[in-house]
This record gives sequence, C-alpha cells and structure tokens, in this order.
Amino acid sequence: MSFKRSILIGGLLVSIVLLVSGLTFYMSLGPCPSGTFACDNGTVCVPRRQVCDDRRDCADGQDEHPVECGMFHGSNELLLKIVYRMNQTNGRNDEEDSSSMCDIKTYPNVCACVRRSMLTCSNAGFLKLPPISTEVTYLHLVGNNLTLRKDSFQGFNLVYLNLRSNNISTLPSGIFSGLSRLQKLFLGFNRIHKLPTGVFKGLSSLNWLFINSNGLHKFSLRALKELNNLHWLNLSQNHLLLKNEEFPQLENLVELTLDHNDIVEVSESLFLQLSELQLLSLTHNRIKTVHPRAFTELRKLRELRLTKNPLKTLSGQAFTNMKSLEALYLGETQVTIDRNLLGTTNVSYLNLHGIGFNNIDFQVVGNIPALQYVVYDKFYFCSMTPHIQKCKPNSDGVSSFEDLLSKPVLRYSAWLMAGLTFFGNILVLWGRFIYRDENRAVTMVIRNLAVSDILMGFYLSVIGIQDARYRSRYHEVALDWITSWSCAAAGVLAVTSSEVSMLILAFMSLERFLLIADPFGGHRRLNSRNVCFCLLSIWLVGGTIAVAPVILWRSSTRFYGAYSGTCFPLHIQERYPVGWEYSAFLFLGLNLFLLIMIALLYTALLFSIWRTRSKTPLAMLDCEFAVRFFFIVLTDMSCWAPIITMKIWAFMSYDISDDTYAWLVVFILPLNSAVNPLLYTFTTPKYRNQVLLRGWHKFTSRRRTEGSGNSNPDESQGKIIPLLYQTANNSQWKG
Repeated sequence: MSFKRSILIGGLLVSIVLLVSGLTFYMSLGPCPSGTFACDNGTVCVPRRQVCDDRRDCADGQDEHPVECGMFHGSNELLLKIVYRMNQTNGRNDEEDSSSMCDIKTYPNVCACVRRSMLTCSNAGFLKLPPISTEVTYLHLVGNNLTLRKDSFQGFNLVYLNLRSNNISTLPSGIFSGLSRLQKLFLGFNRIHKLPTGVFKGLSSLNWLFINSNGLHKFSLRALKELNNLHWLNLSQNHLLLKNEEFPQLENLVELTLDHNDIVEVSESLFLQLSELQLLSLTHNRIKTVHPRAFTELRKLRELRLTKNPLKTLSGQAFTNMKSLEALYLGETQVTIDRNLLGTTNVSYLNLHGIGFNNIDFQVVGNIPALQYVVYDKFYFCSMTPHIQKCKPNSDGVSSFEDLLSKPVLRYSAWLMAGLTFFGNILVLWGRFIYRDENRAVTMVIRNLAVSDILMGFYLSVIGIQDARYRSRYHEVALDWITSWSCAAAGVLAVTSSEVSMLILAFMSLERFLLIADPFGGHRRLNSRNVCFCLLSIWLVGGTIAVAPVILWRSSTRFYGAYSGTCFPLHIQERYPVGWEYSAFLFLGLNLFLLIMIALLYTALLFSIWRTRSKTPLAMLDCEFAVRFFFIVLTDMSCWAPIITMKIWAFMSYDISDDTYAWLVVFILPLNSAVNPLLYTFTTPKYRNQVLLRGWHKFTSRRRTEGSGNSNPDESQGKIIPLLYQTANNSQWKG
C-alpha cells in the first residue's frame, strides 16, 4: 500500500535526520574532556599535570604561557603546584629511598622515613605529637587529630613543618619559639579561630606561612612583626575583617593572599608598609570601598586581584604609583571600566570576567599600550578589541579568535544544510512547474514555502563564504564584519525565512482545520486572488519582523551581529542583552504561539477525523493524512522546541553551553528548511511518482498524461496536508 511506503520513507528520513543531528552535536562538543587543557584551537588536549612543567606540549606554547602558569613569579596557583609536585616527587621516591640510610633514630612504625631526615606521618590517627627523635628536619604530619602543647616541638631542628588537616583548635603562645631554622609552616584546614600574641615568636627564618581555611576571625597583624624573612603569607578562607588593622613592616613579603574573607573596606594604611609586595589577592571578600590611596606605596606590585567583590566604585588614583603593575583582576565586580579608572595603567593582563558589555569602554581597554591578554565575560566582547593578542573566552562554540566557524564539523554542517536546502526546495519548485494538473492556489502556496526556505540556504551560504574569506584571521576583521550591513542583511534573510515559513504553515493549518473539521460553517472558499493577498500579507509581516531591529537599533548595524558572527538574533548568551525584548517576542512570543497553534489545530483535526470515521474503516487518504500529520508535528517540534527551550533557560539565568549554542545556530535552525521539502514531498505517493518517475519525461516532451481520472491536487503539495474529502477539494480550491 502506498501509505505504508510513505511511512517507510518518512521514517527513514526522520531516522537519518535524528542520527545526523545527534552525531553533529557529539562532534561539535569540545574536544577536550575535563581535567585537560585545550590549546592549538581546541585540537590538542594537554593533561593539567603537564601544564607549566617547563616543556611545551602545545604548538603555540600556550600551556607554558605566563598567564596560564599563574602569570608571575610567586602566584598562589603556581606555588600550590610547586608544593604538589614536591609531595608527588617524595611519594614516587619512597621505594627507591626506603633502602637508603635513615638518620631518624626514633619514630612510629606507621610513619615513613624518607630521604634520611624527612618523616611522613599522614592519617595515622595521632591525638598528640608522636615520639620522634630530634634528627627529623622535614615533618609531614597531616590528617590526624592533634592537640598541641607549648613544648611540643622543643628541641627539634625543623626546616619544614606541615600540620594541615589535624583538627587543631588552639596554638599556645611560643609553641614555635625554638624553631629558628623553620622555613615553611603549613597550618591550613584546621579549626584555629584566633591566634595569641607571640605565637610566631622565634621564627626568624620563616619564608612560607599558610594559615588558610581555619575560620580565623581574631588575629592581630602585629603578631607578624617577628617574621622578617617572610616571603609568602596565605590567610585565605577565614573570617577576617581587618578593620582598623595595619600590616607591620615586612621587608621581604612578596605575596599576600586574603581571598574568601569578610573584608568590607580597604583603608589607606592597611598595606602601607608592604613596600616589597608583588602579588596581592583580595578576591571573594565583601569589599565595597577602596581608599584612593590604599595601594599608593605598593610600587613593586605586579599583580592585583579584586575579583568577586561587591565593589561599585574604584578610583583610578589607586593605580597612579603602581608603575610595575602587570596584571589586574577586576572580574565579577560592579565597577565601570572607563578612562577614569584605567587611564594611568599599562598592564599586560586584564581580567574583566563577569562585567557587563555596557559597563566596559572598549576603546579605553584597546588603548592600553602593553595589554596582551584580556579576559571578558563573553566571547563576542573580544571582537571589540581585535588587535589584542590573546582574548578569552576564545570561542562561543561557533566562532574562535581565528575563524568564524571554529570547528570543521560546523563548516561542513553549514555547507551541507545549504546544499540540502537548495536541492530540496529547487526540486519542489521544479515539480510544481512540470506538475500542471493542480490548481493555481495550491501551487502559489507551495512555491512561496519553497522560496522562503531557499532564503535560509542563501543565509548559510553567506556565513560559509565569510568563514572561508576570514580563515585564520577572523580576529582582524571580526568587528568590521559584525557591524557591517552584510551581516545585518544575512540576519534579515534568516529571520525572514524562518518567520515566513512558520506563518504560511500556520495559515494553511487554520485553513485546513476550517475546511475539514467544520465544512458547513460558512467558511469562504480560497481562490487565487485571496491566496495571493494572504501570501503578500505574510511576506510583509515576515519582512517587517526581520527589518524591525535594524530600524529600532538604527544607531548601528550591530543588532544582528552583536552577540555572534553568525548574525542570527538568538541571543542566549545573556539574560537581558541589548534587544532582548525583540528576541523574546520572536521566539517566546510569536514562534511559540504559532508552534502551539499548529500542534493544536492538527490534533483537533485528527481527532475530528477519527470521531467521524469511528464506525467505518479509515480510507487510504485518511491514512496518508495521519502519516503526514505525524511527520509535520515531529519535525516542527524537533526543530523549534530546542531553540525555544534554550531561550527560556537563558531568561532563567541558566548557562547555555557553547557547544549547544553552536549546534542550534548552525544545524537545528536551518534543519526545517533543509529537510521539510524532502520529508513532506517524498511521503506523498503521487508527487513522488510524478517527479521521480515521469517528471523528466514531462519536462522534455511537454505533454500531459491523459486518462488519469479524478485527481487529487492536494495530495502532492509538500508541506500542505491534503483535503480529506474530495468534495471539499473540488468546491473550495478552484482556480
């Protein structure tokens, strides 16, 4: 039976589409799994452990770039990496050193003597310091439940002491007084809420001091006065306010980390005496005000981190004397990036992640002479400063710093969908030209549908051609492209195509519902003149919708290219971007309404057929209608539902992955235009036979086959569902 063949063909086409859609999405995913570092335009995945190991694994050397390695000497991330490597090295050498001589005479069996005088006692369940002879110089005592006394380390000659994660709640005053050679002290991840005066007395050689993650809230900075050789101080993840406090003069302190505390105000005198400081990290505090002269004396400061603070105003005077400043982190604050703030800075690295588009003066950013690396919140920000050598995010899933279509699968998909769109719709137009036994009204509707879908092919071709033109140098022309009238024209083509197609399908859905479900309701017949008027109105509405944003935001042509080089106003990167009202109206208003209306009309239509034919077997025409109805709802929902869903998620502040965005714009959006002509045409037996079996003969001979009997013109109309009743067909669609 012909309708079974239609089911087979339709099911095969849908299966192929679903398979290709899933395969395309999988191939468009980021090539590098979590725990790896992507470089060389995403083609090389380097394990994190191999980043900053003094060996280039990326062709462009990005894995050894100073920014990726913590930017500068002494950065906290690089420091922790060094400590991690040291511990890993010790662990790897346990076996080879176990046979070497151990100088420690007394130590518990659960501990391991490593490298003569180095002792590791991790997770041994100790409640107090175990009996250890004084020969030990390196003591790694982690993961126990210790209670320390003032004389716990008396007589020891330690150089390194790690007391991390021991549930320590108090440190007696003078507990480290005899450790004059101690260079590194780790007290992190305990429960030390306050430090007594004189707790660090005697630590004249101390270089590293980590008191992070203790919940520390009471701490007099005067206790640090004894630490003249201190280089690195980590006080992060505590509850320090530091109100009316002032760091003592520490002539050798080069790095100070105060992340994740409760600091509200940075006073003028807080860092006044830290003249040698090179890195200051104040991220994730509650800082609202910074005194204009708070950093005046930090003339050697190279890196300043102020990210994730509710900071609204920051005076450019704060950076006046910071001639050595090379890295400035202002991300996720509420400051306005303008000339008043950055006019005197000459940093090479600038972090503006989390700061909105309208709060950044990109001309000021672009005019910083030494700036080589900038981090924005969204990829399209990078197009505003195209001459900067490195910019992150380096992709929005579609474009990259080098290419308009960053991944080969996106390039192939764009040209494939364009080819299918042209082929399928030109085939429909050709078929309507040679298939002359149907009336003019139906032919007009089908041709207009095909023309609207062909516009999507032109849009994809424009994007593909521009991608080829700008290959490997997209960053040089990105700003010119997204602000050009060519980009705006491409966006107008895409929106016109999608909206006209949806409007025509909705128009015919309503018309068929009125004809079939209510044939005696007085519905006026459609002739060629009426159809021509309706189609003209649809094209005017669709064109007006597409051109409207160019007029509304006429100060520039950037609306269509504002958030992506693909020039389509999906706008799911931000919750309320410029023109969000238009995007919301288009996808969550008009298209969602039309999609629901089409589904409801066809559902009611199918229900009406089943109800009127409940006492008689379904005719062949009814079965073919049911088949085509299923494919119509399935394909339309499959194409538009993901786009509308992602738009709703964007308004609910959910992050949409770059890979999903690329898949929607390059593949799903044009899928309806590319597949529908094939799907709806080849599930119609009579049209399939006319085009494929006799079409070419009809075209060359110009002869009509006679004696075919009663014909049903609507049976071959592509997207248009055939009339159920022949009487309705003969009376309502006469040209």
